[in-house]
Amino acid sequence: MLVQALEARADSVPDLTALECEGVELTYREAHERANRLARHLVARGAGPDSVFAVMLPRSTDLLVTLLAVLKAGAAYLALDPEHPAERVAFQIRDAAPVALLTSTRIDADRTDVGVPRIVLDDPATAATVAALPAGHLTDAERAAPPRPEDLAYIIYTSGSTGTPKGVEIPVRALHNLLEAMRERLSMGPGDRMLSVTTATFDMSVPELFLPYYTGARAVIAPRATGQDPQALGDLIRRREIGTAQATPTHWHMLATVSPAVLRGLRILIGGEALSEKLAATLLDLGAEVIQWYGPTETTVWSTVHPVTRPEDAAVIGTPLRDTRLYVLDEERAPVPPGAEGELFIAGAGVARGYLNRPELTAERFLPDRSGADGALMYRTGDVVRRRADGALEYLGRADHQVKLHGFRVELGEVEAALERSDDVAQAAATVREDRPGDRRLVAYVTAAPGRTPDGGQLRDLVADTLPPYMVPTAVVALAEFPRTPNGKLDRKALPAPVVTRTAMVETHLTQSELLLGRLFAEVLGEEQVGPRDSFFDLGGSSVLAARLLARVRSEMGLELPIRTLVEFPTPAELSRRLTGEEPQDSFDVLLPLMTKGSARPLFCMRHLGGTAWCYGVLAQHFSLDYPIYGLQSHTFQELDTPVDTIAAMAADYADRISAVQPEGPYRILGWSFGGVLAHAVAAEFQKRGAEIEFLGVFNTNPHITEKEDRDEQGLIELILLINGKDLTAYERPLRYDDIAEFADMATNYAWHGRRSAAETFVRTMLTDLGAWKAHTPEKYSGTMHLFAAEPSPVADAASSEAWAPYVAGEIARHELGCGHEEMLSSPRVLRRVAEIVTAQLGH
Repeated sequence: MLVQALEARADSVPDLTALECEGVELTYREAHERANRLARHLVARGAGPDSVFAVMLPRSTDLLVTLLAVLKAGAAYLALDPEHPAERVAFQIRDAAPVALLTSTRIDADRTDVGVPRIVLDDPATAATVAALPAGHLTDAERAAPPRPEDLAYIIYTSGSTGTPKGVEIPVRALHNLLEAMRERLSMGPGDRMLSVTTATFDMSVPELFLPYYTGARAVIAPRATGQDPQALGDLIRRREIGTAQATPTHWHMLATVSPAVLRGLRILIGGEALSEKLAATLLDLGAEVIQWYGPTETTVWSTVHPVTRPEDAAVIGTPLRDTRLYVLDEERAPVPPGAEGELFIAGAGVARGYLNRPELTAERFLPDRSGADGALMYRTGDVVRRRADGALEYLGRADHQVKLHGFRVELGEVEAALERSDDVAQAAATVREDRPGDRRLVAYVTAAPGRTPDGGQLRDLVADTLPPYMVPTAVVALAEFPRTPNGKLDRKALPAPVVTRTAMVETHLTQSELLLGRLFAEVLGEEQVGPRDSFFDLGGSSVLAARLLARVRSEMGLELPIRTLVEFPTPAELSRRLTGEEPQDSFDVLLPLMTKGSARPLFCMRHLGGTAWCYGVLAQHFSLDYPIYGLQSHTFQELDTPVDTIAAMAADYADRISAVQPEGPYRILGWSFGGVLAHAVAAEFQKRGAEIEFLGVFNTNPHITEKEDRDEQGLIELILLINGKDLTAYERPLRYDDIAEFADMATNYAWHGRRSAAETFVRTMLTDLGAWKAHTPEKYSGTMHLFAAEPSPVADAASSEAWAPYVAGEIARHELGCGHEEMLSSPRVLRRVAEIVTAQLGH
């Protein structure tokens, strides 16, 4: 029997370390003595065959000791997760009717108030009572009844297609068979170390916790936060010299991305979801031993095994474990020939007793074993497989709407049922999408109830209140109606990809870390650009993509980013403050560093009529990180004693400031709109000083002010409204500064010395610049000028090569961008093209 086998192993290696967690180590003697004392206490509290004790404990040595004590007492355990929604926990308590809840003061008291008696293990009175009990192994006489193979060992809940979770009843003989089968396959024993990283509410935790105990090896238990952070987990594997570790492909993908070195030589047990050839190749290339396991919860974790020695065998789930029988059957439940597709049925010692309190569902899924053994059952998996010539099974997919996501079983019906509880929803559908290779996401779709308007964010919150995190959709999409097949059924394949609403890219001056994080977010997510307040997860971020982001943040910023920090602070702006504590410099400094990372010669970007160079932060996202980028801004913001009100004076001052950053040429200068006039003037100023210009870029402007830019104060306010896409008919005449105040909110934190409002300051700056532009006669620049041209618009005329010809002695290289004036520094498509052109001209 299982308990006797565990006790015999403990007695044979009493002084070896059995388990450890966060610096706490217990020998086999210590662990079993603690478990024996607690088991006697549980017997006194009503433990016996098929009685259930709920366990809600942090991941610790106490967790394993407690689970062992429950088994020693002849009872069964029900693991509960304190982070699961209270409604889900309450349902499991009602359904399983445990005798008591075993918990700790480390769990918030409101989470453990579940309507059953509590045994708080670290309560001084409880601890003293337990410590006073005998430490030797329990005898059969001390238990309520002698243990039997069919007694319940644990109950574990999985997703239910009707919206109600179902409890799987695992007997002692099934758990014993699993441990013995894995011992045979892995030859584990004293001296081996196995990692335990899976939450106890997921059935993959069972071998992680009990297999080392069963074999005399050491269980190294990772705390919850460590298990969720691939960098910390990799460090733990390395520090504690782990030899064997089990996880889902998703988890191994994260580790291979963030900490590949720790996988070299590791024995990797992989299962819970489909293994891709790409991941198999990655793991094998690292020199890891890869063993694939397969099995549903209803057949006690694993039923088959296959050593993966080449990537093309990634879909092979292998051959049966000991005392396990596999049947591949057609729709009539007749065996199919080798090589033909069929549904997999599993029989043998690992088959569960059925579903708790669900006799109809048990009868539907647990059928009489084809072997004819009296009372034996086989489980209908719903998985489609085929048997290869060598006898191994190859996994092909599902026969129903159940999916595996990151190792967890998800019944789409349960997600849909949770959404349909909302009064705003008429119908709901859920599916797993893979819009980017390797990035599988759960997405839900809803139609509106009459007179209602579903809100995707609120519906996600509703699901999160009732379902565990792995069942919460990454997006909820509202549709007018669902796509249907010709016979009227839901066409899941025609459901559209979710479209994410993004925040404005340029709202204010961004810090360098905000800009860099935005770049890294975009790179990892496959987006053209990411705004400062765009959420990583709303844009489709997954655990795998989060792992890639961790690696990029480490390599580019030299910072450690735990996944839990990304979850709490999911936008570039929030994450920047958390990681660096970096506060924006004075956003109105004349010389504004936008991105100082990189060893190439910098790009110096001239401000536009509004006076700021903040817009070039967007451009910075599309350049290589080799390029530092600086902005040159209006002197008006600093209110100098002597105003700089001519372009010649501005150019001379800008040249001085640029030289302070880069003492010698050649220089790279560009400018958009009014900034193009400034860029030309600065280039000419440098040439007068004998410096070389490597690149001059002028973006959609002309040397002399045109009719569209020549506006009085009323016209200027109108221009600002037009630039921001406003309908002028909505405003009364005459227009006022207050009408544009909403576009100057970015300056509210700036000290205006009590003289003008932010809106008025921007307008006054633009008037000063227009006056300087009107009075400016450009000097001749003797070099190539790159003129980027947009389509004419109500805001600006198209750039004219002929107008610039008198002021450029060299070539005017014209680049038609096919966009509007405003799009030049806002459209990701145009920005990417601009960056390509500029870098090509620089020889890169």
